[in-house]
Amino acid sequence: SGCGASLVAPKILITAAHCSSSAWATFASIGSHYLNGTKDGERIKIVKRTVHPKYNKATRFDYDIAVFELETASSFPPIKLNWDEDQFSAPGVVSWVRGFGTTKSGGSQSPVLLEADVPIYSNAACQKALSAYSYNITASMICAGGGFKDTCQGDSGGPLTVTRNGVEYLAGVTSWGIGCANPGLPGVYARISEARDFIEPFLPKPAC
Repeated sequence: SGCGASLVAPKILITAAHCSSSAWATFASIGSHYLNGTKDGERIKIVKRTVHPKYNKATRFDYDIAVFELETASSFPPIKLNWDEDQFSAPGVVSWVRGFGTTKSGGSQSPVLLEADVPIYSNAACQKALSAYSYNITASMICAGGGFKDTCQGDSGGPLTVTRNGVEYLAGVTSWGIGCANPGLPGVYARISEARDFIEPFLPKPAC
């Protein structure tokens, strides 16, 4: 199955590093509400993939972020990036996840784009919730979920967004979890604000 991604500049996508080696990642379907991506939206060739230099598969997806560069610019508006950790991305705040992933663990992918509201966890609370699984929650991660809503297989690389003054910001990238939508077990996302030094050089320079 494929992965999700977020358009952050006309020719730049952000996705998960663990999605970057997939053979499927040759074209991006942008702005489509359908999994097959042929009914609406755009199909643009991916010409370069760059994985975060600190990405480490062995440490359970630390810095699980990659940048994909597109051959031509998308006409869709890019999402803003959540560089600042403030009250809009604090623990307890409701964030949103979207994707074409499976609707249950091991199930089949959704043919249409779905979204769910998930509360953000503090990293300490997330570590405690996942303590039985001996995974380390690091500063490069942000956790959300823990109820009966979650991301699942096929949602990897997709967005976790927060809303600041009516505007959506990309705060996380879908990375990993224990099963899907298990009560008390939040999903884990790569934290955008911790990857600023990696992402910013790919973004267009602001006009003076």
